[in-house]
Amino acid sequence: MMIYSFRKNRMKNKLRNMKNFKVQSYIGAAALFMVILASSCNKDFDKVIPEAPENSANVDFKVPKVLFIIADGARGSSVRDAATDNIKGLLSNAIYSWNSLGDVAENNATNWADMMTGVKKEKHNVLTEDFAGSKLADYPVIFKRMKVINPKLRIASFATSAGFKNNLTEGTDVSELVADDESLKSRMVQFLQTDTASIVVGEFSAIQKAGMAVGFDNKFADYKAAIVDFDKRVGDLVAAVKGRPTYNKENWLIIVTSNRGGAFTLPPAEDDKTLFSNTNANTFTIFHSERFKPTFIGKPFLGNTFTGKAIRFLGDPEKTQGFVTQSLSSNYNFGEDDFTVSVKIKKGSPKDTGGGKYWYEWPSILGKRNNVGWGGSSPNPGWDICLFYNRWRLMEQGGADNQNGEEIAGLDFSGDTWHDLTFVVEKKTDGKRYVRLYTDGVKGITPAGSGENNNISKDDRALAGKPNFDNDAPMRVGFQQGEINGGKGYINVQLAELRIWRKALAENVIKQYACEPFIDSSHPDWNLLVGYWPMNEGTGDILKDQSVMAADFTLQGTRNWEQFSDLICSPSNTNLGTLVPKNSDIPTQMLSWFNIARQEIWGLDGRVWISN
Repeated sequence: MMIYSFRKNRMKNKLRNMKNFKVQSYIGAAALFMVILASSCNKDFDKVIPEAPENSANVDFKVPKVLFIIADGARGSSVRDAATDNIKGLLSNAIYSWNSLGDVAENNATNWADMMTGVKKEKHNVLTEDFAGSKLADYPVIFKRMKVINPKLRIASFATSAGFKNNLTEGTDVSELVADDESLKSRMVQFLQTDTASIVVGEFSAIQKAGMAVGFDNKFADYKAAIVDFDKRVGDLVAAVKGRPTYNKENWLIIVTSNRGGAFTLPPAEDDKTLFSNTNANTFTIFHSERFKPTFIGKPFLGNTFTGKAIRFLGDPEKTQGFVTQSLSSNYNFGEDDFTVSVKIKKGSPKDTGGGKYWYEWPSILGKRNNVGWGGSSPNPGWDICLFYNRWRLMEQGGADNQNGEEIAGLDFSGDTWHDLTFVVEKKTDGKRYVRLYTDGVKGITPAGSGENNNISKDDRALAGKPNFDNDAPMRVGFQQGEINGGKGYINVQLAELRIWRKALAENVIKQYACEPFIDSSHPDWNLLVGYWPMNEGTGDILKDQSVMAADFTLQGTRNWEQFSDLICSPSNTNLGTLVPKNSDIPTQMLSWFNIARQEIWGLDGRVWISN
C-alpha cells in the first residue's frame, strides 16, 4: 500500500511538473514573441510577419469560428461617417481601419479574388467581371487550401452575386445564391442559429447598387441609407452569433469589410493625390474578437508638402525642353570622375493610359546624350533618365567595352505627387565604375524587364568595361526625340530641384535630403555642386543655375508655368499596401485564426494584423 501511495504521489507530482513546464514554456514563448515584436517596431511593416497572432490560454478550450461579411461598394470614409452603430459597436474589441485598401481596378471580381485567394491580381489574373483568363487553378480560393490541411472544417458561403458564387466558393460545403441583401441576412441568421460551420461568408451588394445609381458618397441619401441598412443587418448577424447555444465554447473572429469603394470626386482639400484619395480603392476593415484590444490603423504619414511653380514638360507636338549652351555643357563631361544627379518629378498621365494611369514606355525626361534610347550600332555616349513603366531607368552608354551600354531600372513611384530620383556613378578601388539608384532616398535596382518592384537589388551595379560618358551633346531637360512608344511615350511631367555634384554622394546624405523640398549652403556637399536648378522661377524662358557654373537652361517649345502644392516622397502603391489592411490580408488572417501555417508554395501576398 505504501509503495502504491508513493507511486501515485510521484505520478501526481510528475503531472504537476509537466503542467508547470507547459505553462512556463507558453509564457517563455509569449515573452520571446513580445521581444521579437518590440524589436520589429523599428523596422518596416513588410518585414517578417508572424504566422499567427498570440492566443490567450482560453483559446485552447474554445473552437475557432469565423463570420466573414463583405459589403460591396462601401467606401470606408462613408461607413465611418454614417450612422453605423452596430459596426462601431464592434470597435472596442477590434483591429480596424477606415483607410484600408482594395485594388484600383473598378470591378468587383478582381477585389473579390484578392479577398478569397490571398493573392493579388498579378497572380490570380482575375481582371474582368467574367473571370476570363483567371489563374484560380494555380491560386485557388483559400478554403480549398484549408480543407487540405483540415478536412473537417465545415465552410458555408451565401452570396447575392452569381459571379461570386460561381467562381469563388471552391472548398465550401454550402454555397447558396440569394436574391437580395435582406434575404441574405435572414438566411445567414437562420444558418448561424443551428449549423456547426467553422466559417460563414456573406456577400452583400445593396450598397454598391445604390452607389451605381446615385453616387458613392453620403451626400447621396440613397447611398447613405443603404449603408445604414447594412449596419442593421450586421447587428442581426452578430446577435445570431452571440445567441448560439454553444457560443461560450466558441472563439469567434468577425470580419466586416468592403471589397472596394466607388467613383466619387473628392473636394480638393481632401485629395492628397495618393492611393488614399482613390475613392474606388477606399475600403474599411474590421477584425473583431472579444479578446482583442481596440487597435486603430490610421492613414500613414504620406510625406512633406512641396509648394511652388513649375514648368509642365510635354511630349510631341508641344516638345517642351530646355538646353544649356554647348560650351557650358562640357562641364558635365565627367570622364572617369564620380558624379551624382538628382531631380524632383511629378508624373501626370501620358496620352495612352492603356498600361495604367501613370504607365510610360521609355521617354527621356533629362540627360546629356545626342540620342536617347537603347543601344545602337554607332557610338552614342552619354546618359539620360527615362520613365519606364511605373518606374524609371538610367540609360548609360560609352567607353571601352561599353558601346551598347545598359538600362538600369529603379523602383516604381506614384503619380500626381512629387518624388526624388537620384543616381550615383562611383569608381571604386577595384578600378570599376558602379551605379547606385535611389527613389525617394530608398536604394534599389529592379530587373529591366519586369513590370513591378520584383526582385529588388540593394547592391551597387558594376558597369561593363571602362565607361566614359563624355560627348558633345548639350545638357537637356524635358522632351527628347528617341525611344518612345506612341501615346505611352508622351511625357507629361513637372520637374524641379535638378542637382548635379562632381562627387559620389554618401548614402546617408542622399537619404537625409531626398525628401527635403529645397537645399541651401547647409548641405554638406554644397561646395561640390556643379549644377543646381530649382526650376521655380514661375515665369519666363530661363531656368537659372544657382551653382558656380551659372549654366542656365533656355526653354523651347510649349511652356506653361503651373502653381502646385503637393506631397513629396509619398510611398508607392506597393508600399502603401503594407501600411494598412488590404483585401489579400483576409485569407492570411483566417489561416492564423485556425492556426494553419501558411506555406511558401502558396505564394500568399497577405499579412497578419495583431491587436495591441
